[in-house]
Parts: sequence; structure tokens; C-alpha cells
Amino acid sequence: MDFKALFRPGILSSKPYTPGKPVEEVQRELGLDHVVKLASNENPEGPLPAVLDAIGEAAKEINRYPDAACFRLTERLAGHLDVTPDSLIFGNGSNEVIDMLIRALISPGETVVFSEHSFIVYALTTRVHFECGRPVPLGEGDRHDLPAMADAIDDTTKLVIICNPNNPTGTYNTAQEFVDFLARVPENVIVALDEAYYEYVLAQDYPQTVPMLKAHPNLVILRTFSKIHSLAGLRIGYGVAHPGLIGELHKTREPFNVNMLSQAAAIACLDNWHEVEGRARRNGEQLAWLSGQLAAMGFEVVPSQTNFVLVRCDGCAGDITEKLLHKGVIVRPMHAFGLGEGALRISVGLPAENQACVTALKEILN
Repeated sequence: MDFKALFRPGILSSKPYTPGKPVEEVQRELGLDHVVKLASNENPEGPLPAVLDAIGEAAKEINRYPDAACFRLTERLAGHLDVTPDSLIFGNGSNEVIDMLIRALISPGETVVFSEHSFIVYALTTRVHFECGRPVPLGEGDRHDLPAMADAIDDTTKLVIICNPNNPTGTYNTAQEFVDFLARVPENVIVALDEAYYEYVLAQDYPQTVPMLKAHPNLVILRTFSKIHSLAGLRIGYGVAHPGLIGELHKTREPFNVNMLSQAAAIACLDNWHEVEGRARRNGEQLAWLSGQLAAMGFEVVPSQTNFVLVRCDGCAGDITEKLLHKGVIVRPMHAFGLGEGALRISVGLPAENQACVTALKEILN
């Protein structure tokens, strides 16, 4: 039977998302005792003790279905953000909320605008959904070209997705740039701001978008507990938007899409929000150190406001990635993100992990 004949062209032309290799797989393949993973933008500090305690307590009830409405978490996060509870929706990671938006908004012939070299899920999801993506090249300094994205909006456009700071470049757009951009977007076009790395940002002119919601009812803000809060393995993210938009979006949400342990862990993260500043500061210190070391070795280092750094290396990223792998250091080549064979992304690890990466790179270059 020819199963390919059953599927839409967008499915047939797509490839599944390829995640970074797990530590265990690399150890098994290469016979290594110790491996440093700097490929997936995870928080190396791990979850807080209070979060682990909350997960353990919640685990006693996993014979029951989770609260489908995420009631306690919704109330807690609404208070934290100073929004109404009906302004929030939760997903199995913020990825799921992105998927909800595309499925809910896009009909055949309609389009989604996003940056060409941004989070790869935008291209993958729009390709399988009526091939509706309209990618726009990045601008100077590997930053979103917001004027060009505004120019790309036409009568077919229903959604614009902007990752700020951007993955995989680590760059950001300023508050004034967003104000200027939003002024050009028609009110019937939804703008989704993917702020997965929001808590890591140290730049003073980075936009604070939640207060913008009152003036821009077509705005959706996406954030996650996967990154600075160390819940990548539990997959929980959320969207903040006008209650009318969120109400319609809930119709696309799968029942029980956020599990019981994730909800308990996220509440514990909010209860311990005072830890975020220290985590961001420590990440910033290691990011600066790692970037300086990479630049001293001759790599082109893109300034970052995240927990990773993009480096360029004259077309040999794949070769360097493979050699690092054999030395027990996992990084991520960026050809799948459309950045060619000369770019790789290195996540910020613990000090000893970053030192191991630098040492291995020096050995390779020598």
C-alpha cells in the first residue's frame, strides 16, 4: 500500500524534528564515561529542591487525571503577571500553544509570517499545515528585520510569530522596535511573541510585553517553564492574551494536555520566583566567559541575551561538532536551522562544563 498517497504535500515534504542527542546515547555509541551536553539550551542547574518536593507530593495522586483547567496554576500565574485568569492558556510546552494558534487560525490559502532563521518549529508546523509559512530573512546583526516582516503581511496573513530573544541567534529586538512594528500590524493579524528565554534577558531596552496587551488585543505572549525554571523534561508552557482570543484557543486544546506533575512543579517555581534573578545572573556570567573564550579562539560570536551562543567557523561546524562529540561534548550544528555548514550553537553549562567545552575546542583547533 502506498501510504504516501494518503498524506498532504506539506507532510510529505517535511522531516521530523531532530532533537539534540541524549547523553546516554552518546555514552553508549562512543563508549564514553563522561559527557557534557551543551546542545539543547537546558538549564544545567536543575530544578530547585522545592520543585522536586512538589513533584514528589503530586506523584502520590497520579492514578487520577490532572486538573484539565489548571485551576490553581492559572490563579497563581495570573496573580504573578497581574492579568485575569481568563487571559491564560497552558500547553505541553509553549510549542503546543504555537501549534494551537496555527491550527485555530489558519485555513488553506492563509499565511504565517516568521523569520527564516528562527525556532525551527515554526517552519515545521507551518509546512505540515497547508504549507502556510512565509519566512522573512533576518536583518543586520542576525536580528529580526521587523520592518521587512511588517512588509510581508498581506490580506492572506493571519499570524506573525516573533521569537525574542531569537533561537538560534540569541539576538533580541528592542522595546521601541516592537512599538514601531505593532503600529504597522493590522488589528486582524495576530502577533505571537515567543519569549521562551525571557527570564535570561539582561538588556535594559528589551520590551516588557505583558503591559502592551491592553493596547494590542491581537497580541499573544508565549513563555515556558522549560528554560530558566529547569522543567524541560516536564514540558509546560503558556500563552497570555486577550480573554476573547484565549477563549477561542481553548477549543483546540487537547483534554488533560498538562499533566499533574508539571502543574505542581510550575506552581512551586512561581512560589520560588526569587531564585530567578540569581539564575539569570549566573548564566550571564558564564555566557560572557564562554563568549570571550570562543572569540579568543577566532570564532565569530553573535552577542546573546539567552542561555546559549551562536558561533560561526568558516564552514566546518559539522566537523567540529563531530570531533567534540568524540571528546564527550555535545553541541548543536545549525544547518537544520538554515544557517549553513558554518554555524553551531553552544548552550551555557555549569562552569566545569563550559571549561570542558573550551578545552576540547582548543585541542581540536591545535
